[in-house]
Amino acid sequence: MRRLALPPSLVHLLRSEASEEIAHAPPSPITRLADFLQEALGDVVDVVIPRDYDAMRQALLTGAVDAALAPPFVCAQLESESTIQIPWRALRRGSSSYASALVVHKDRGHTLLPRTLRAAWVDPVSVAGHLLPKAWLASTGQGPERFFLEEHFFGDYGAALAAVVAGDADVAAVHVLPADDDSLPIALEAHRPGASRELIALAVTEAVPADGLACRADGEALAKALTSVPHDLLQTLFRADGFVPHTAGGYRVLKGLAG
Repeated sequence: MRRLALPPSLVHLLRSEASEEIAHAPPSPITRLADFLQEALGDVVDVVIPRDYDAMRQALLTGAVDAALAPPFVCAQLESESTIQIPWRALRRGSSSYASALVVHKDRGHTLLPRTLRAAWVDPVSVAGHLLPKAWLASTGQGPERFFLEEHFFGDYGAALAAVVAGDADVAAVHVLPADDDSLPIALEAHRPGASRELIALAVTEAVPADGLACRADGEALAKALTSVPHDLLQTLFRADGFVPHTAGGYRVLKGLAG
């Protein structure tokens, strides 16, 4: 049996997985992916979603999973490990990199004044959902912590965005493609339907490498099979159009973000 890990931000798919118990319900995206990979590899494939980014990293290092679609910072942490390879990087709308948009509610305008903001972040090592916007705030010349009254981690983009929509937080962040004005509403709707009508970008950061397919030596075939997943399933699961070869060392730029 092979085991594949998907990002914690896809935890909502576990709910659709449970819905398969309802009579005549269509197969969930996770089931469709597992079935495709099983047919491609001739072996059972178990698809799991770790509780957080660090659990994903540890699962790869210990061999609990053979391959993972890993967020960029996890890739940066793993890239120097001799037991891990990252041969592929996600491609979206022609780009294998992305930026982060700091978003606020359009009817509750906020400015970057010290000690005024309640932040809803995704995960401590989420690049677009925490590290990139914090690095951007640091680039303004003030320590990023000075801007916040509160900072909370919600585990996935949908929950963080929902907090801003509901007024329980003032600012969140979401991934966007560089120089692509359409990508913000697309990302907002993917994670929180209706959010594009309520949230606007306060700032957009510089771009960094996108998430990658990380694998152990015995997971190479599994990672390779992921690059041939049907396009509709790639879109549903990863909002990706495909994968492109990754150059070793490409995630090095991200290591300073958690500084």
